Parts: sequence; C-alpha cells; structure tokens
Amino acid sequence: MTRSDLLRWGLAAMWGLGIGGFYFYGLWWTLAGLSKSTKPGRWLAVSYMVRVSVAMLGFWLVVRNDLICFFITLATFFLMRFILTRTLGPPEGNPEKFIGSGQT
Repeated sequence: MTRSDLLRWGLAAMWGLGIGGFYFYGLWWTLAGLSKSTKPGRWLAVSYMVRVSVAMLGFWLVVRNDLICFFITLATFFLMRFILTRTLGPPEGNPEKFIGSGQT
C-alpha cells in the first residue's frame, strides 16, 4: 500500500460522499416539495431521473478506472445515506405519509 493508493482511496471516499449527498439530499428535497407541487408524479419522475443519472455517471467514472475505488465509493455513498437520514429526518409535513418514519 503506497501513498498514491491512500490518496486514490481517500478521493474515492470523498467522491462517494458527494454522490450520496447529492442523491439522498435530492430525495429529501423532492419529498419536502411534494406537498407544494401541483403535479407530484412529474416532480417525482424528474427528480428520480436526474438523481439516478448523476449517480450512475459518478459511479461509471470510478468503476472504469479501479474496482477497489468503486467499492469504496459505493460504501461511502451508503454511509452518506445513513448520515443524512439521521441528520435531516423526515421532511416537514405529515410524517405518517412517509414509509419508514417510525410513526403509525
């Protein structure tokens, strides 16, 4: 293990946190805007397509160079999900509408 390996792995971890932040904060923002939207189906579809496209592009840029960096990126992507769900919580509004909110 060399310094360049550690640098690549660190950059892969930061890349995964960035992709995860974009994807999961975008999801939270989308759910928060559903109650204000006049066309919630379109809102969800467009948001999903943008988030998935950006995430897939980000993962593709990593996987074409190094498989180990891909798995580090993937792990930190899901780490960001854990961080954001603990930090942000459910969007404002009726939390019972959201699956997994823990309230019945």
